[in-house]
Amino acid sequence: MRHSLRLKAFRMNIIPVAAAVIVFMVLGIYQVRRFANLMEQTSLEQNEVIMDTMSDTMKSMTTENYQKYLVSRTEVLNSEFWTMRHDLEVLASQVQSVLESSSPGRKGVSAPSKEDAGTLTLQLLYSEKADRSDPVLQDKIQRVGALDAMMLEIVEDTGSLADCVVSLEGGASIVADRVPELKFDSDGEILPFNALRRPWYVGALVHEDTYFTPMNVDAFSGDSQVMVGVPVYVDGTLQAVCGGSIRMESMGNILSGARLGEYSDTCMINENGNIVYSSRLAGELALDSNRLKSLKESSNAQLVSLVNEALSGDVGFDLVTLDHEKTYIAYAPVETVGWTQLLLISQEDLNRAAVYLLEQTNPIMEESLVEVRSTETQTILSTLALGGGLLFLAVLVSMLFANGLVRPIRRMTERVSQMQGEDMTFEMEKAMYTGDEIEILAKTFESMSIKMKGYVREIVQITAEKQRLDTELSVATDIQYNMLPNRFPAFPDRGEFDLYAVMDPAREVGGDFYDFFLIDEDHLAIVIADVSGKGVPAALFMVISKTMIKNVTLSGHYSGPAQILSKVNDLLCEGNEDDMFVTAWLGVLTISTGSLVSACAGHEYPVFYREGQGFVMERDPHGMPMGGMEGIQYKEVEWKMNSGDMLFLYTDGVPEANNNQGELFGNERMLSSLETSKDQMSGEGGGSQEINLNQFLRLVRVQIDDFVGETPQFDDLTMLCLEYRSRITQPEEGEQGQIPKAAACSYE
Repeated sequence: MRHSLRLKAFRMNIIPVAAAVIVFMVLGIYQVRRFANLMEQTSLEQNEVIMDTMSDTMKSMTTENYQKYLVSRTEVLNSEFWTMRHDLEVLASQVQSVLESSSPGRKGVSAPSKEDAGTLTLQLLYSEKADRSDPVLQDKIQRVGALDAMMLEIVEDTGSLADCVVSLEGGASIVADRVPELKFDSDGEILPFNALRRPWYVGALVHEDTYFTPMNVDAFSGDSQVMVGVPVYVDGTLQAVCGGSIRMESMGNILSGARLGEYSDTCMINENGNIVYSSRLAGELALDSNRLKSLKESSNAQLVSLVNEALSGDVGFDLVTLDHEKTYIAYAPVETVGWTQLLLISQEDLNRAAVYLLEQTNPIMEESLVEVRSTETQTILSTLALGGGLLFLAVLVSMLFANGLVRPIRRMTERVSQMQGEDMTFEMEKAMYTGDEIEILAKTFESMSIKMKGYVREIVQITAEKQRLDTELSVATDIQYNMLPNRFPAFPDRGEFDLYAVMDPAREVGGDFYDFFLIDEDHLAIVIADVSGKGVPAALFMVISKTMIKNVTLSGHYSGPAQILSKVNDLLCEGNEDDMFVTAWLGVLTISTGSLVSACAGHEYPVFYREGQGFVMERDPHGMPMGGMEGIQYKEVEWKMNSGDMLFLYTDGVPEANNNQGELFGNERMLSSLETSKDQMSGEGGGSQEINLNQFLRLVRVQIDDFVGETPQFDDLTMLCLEYRSRITQPEEGEQGQIPKAAACSYE
């Protein structure tokens, strides 16, 4: 069969054009699909990276905030126990005073009366074996009865304290509470009360010190409670035990305040690992199922490990499997009673915020990907339609059109491939403004990249804010350091004495401080103090206290350390709405005679070194810490320092430094370290009487650090050492031991 030339020409033209169109359509479809797949993969990877970063950041912030929150709530609970312990120890000291006194006030105590139900009253109870006719026992009852106002006030003012008891040797107990009707049996007879069988009495007797009981049952009401006992000794013989109790209901109200809404639980364990309180009604941390069993004996190895870590006194946050559920547990110690509080939240609830953000982000990503796929389909269809039309165009026109169609897709693909690291921004280019679905694709991806960049920017801002806070704390640390005397030797032109001091805060800023200054040419003032709490609030209160002590000392209006501390106490009480307080030791040394007069506001005992005696802790009279109550009068003590004698002052951070076993450094180790450091310095000095106090305190600190090991420092640590050498100049006749009025001190 022959074909015409026209047909051949038609075939020659149509075949190359058709082939070109087919190639163009295949390339176009391939590029579109490749771009869509690449965009989908890139979007998924971006989403995964950003969500991982957000989850890690949120977890880190939540962990830190959770621990800070638990510590703040634990301090509230610790304050409750401290108040309870403090009030009962003050009562015990008063009971001791009235029992020792030869002519105290006397007041009778009545038996319980049902008519006083609901009224706070003082009641007298006896044990079965008590001799009610014993005149000695009756005399003790009348002596303690004179403290009725104090006992009633303790229960009235302490909202969580249910009762107050003074149990005397001999079987008599004086009780202050609001439930006298529970003291009667079914026949209307008064029930006997044998304190010797109560755990708070036995614990105080065995430990010979203040003792907190585990959860036990009240002798009359049957309610669950925690009690504390304080022994009272007269001439070394136990005469009475003072006690008080917090009911389970009151403790539950305090502990439930630590919960963070419905997603968390709280639990309290004692030093043996027994559960004292738990908001969980069932499970491994329920109170009823673990009342008599220590958590250390649990079959859950993760829980046992966490309990052991928590009982070491540290603050921490860990993930364990509890009741077949991953659970985060934060823990912090309640120092007054030696217990530990736990705050629990499941991993699912903790990650709830991150999951929420993921749920909000995923729809956006999914919508973008759906739009990408839709645009991909539309682009393919458009390409096929254009390909049909191009069958009627020349090869050159087809190639130019194909190149113009594929170019923006290729450029978008290249730009997406380059997006990595910090360069995650997609920007529209001129070639992408095609006016069709390709432009829509490009704008969609540009919008998505802007949103992702915003998420990253927020994370960067959060990180920058944390760095700013760290910088401010660093500046505060420098300011606090510069406020304390830190240039040594402090008085290079005075050879009669030498001193050196060091303060190491537990946080960036602390509450300990020391000070020393010349009142005049013959009198040196020495101060060391410890402000309650830690961190910035303690540092601010420290600045106020230090300034007041120095200003009052130099004012010339007060005759000695006792009056100075009393005046500073009154000033600190003004506007002290946060109930902060400071312990302090103030001494004034007469340089010419070696006479040292001091007063103490609840601070640690001073330690003196004397030739032939070594280092001895002198137990001077303790007054109340400053800032707690106005009108307190302090007592003065006069010490004599000879040439070569040393005075060592310190804060509670020294004896209370603890190692990873929970052991305290203690006063005995402290005195031993002082002796060791003194002997070492004397050996290096070739027998010289004068020692380098800087090196001396460094040796003491090395021994503390060796004992503590890797355990983080819990409290501020401050030490001051004074060496009295010998008087260089003799005072004129009649002036020895006297301080001018301008010195603001005169001691008799």
